[in-house]
Amino acid sequence: MIERLRGILVDKDAEGVVVDVSGVGYRAAVPVGAIGSLPPLGEECVLHTRMVVREDAISLFGFATKEERSAFDALTAVSKIGPKLAVAVLSMLSPTEISTAVARDDAVKLATVPGLGKKTAERVVLELKGKEFAVFAPVGVTEDGSAVNEQGGGGAGAYMEAREALTSLGYSLEEAEQALREVPEDKAVSVESYVREALRRIGSRR
Repeated sequence: MIERLRGILVDKDAEGVVVDVSGVGYRAAVPVGAIGSLPPLGEECVLHTRMVVREDAISLFGFATKEERSAFDALTAVSKIGPKLAVAVLSMLSPTEISTAVARDDAVKLATVPGLGKKTAERVVLELKGKEFAVFAPVGVTEDGSAVNEQGGGGAGAYMEAREALTSLGYSLEEAEQALREVPEDKAVSVESYVREALRRIGSRR
């Protein structure tokens, strides 16, 4: 089993990279974010890897951090999610965003990944809920698995309701989440104040 590669980065494209390790070139599929964090061609790099062996193919997947690899392992343990779809999820969402979405029962967030779909996103939440994610842990989630918002205010329920209210007003999911993250704790005491303060921040940017 290949767990880690350290060598010279000799090629990279939208789907993956090639790392030369002592004259042997290893091709690995990597998330988009990992590609962007790698050094220029010709320089040394390190990839944390996972090798997937099937009857018809042996594939290598690479990650910039152990947290990404741990998230990959968790996702591929979910029924109907293969390695390629897991990489697609990690190309859109960070390990912390994934684990926080699971803790919040936030299938809507997961379903923003192209190819995942609502039913599969709900399956991710169902099958990973309450399980430990080996290396990474969600921000704003207590030891018993219950979630709070990033500011420590009204909890996951208030956050989800406020986000739903903003998207129903026509704002994108990304725009709503950015605004909600900027609301200070003392202003997030209720869904109404949460939404009102978020709207002020959206308005100030327009």
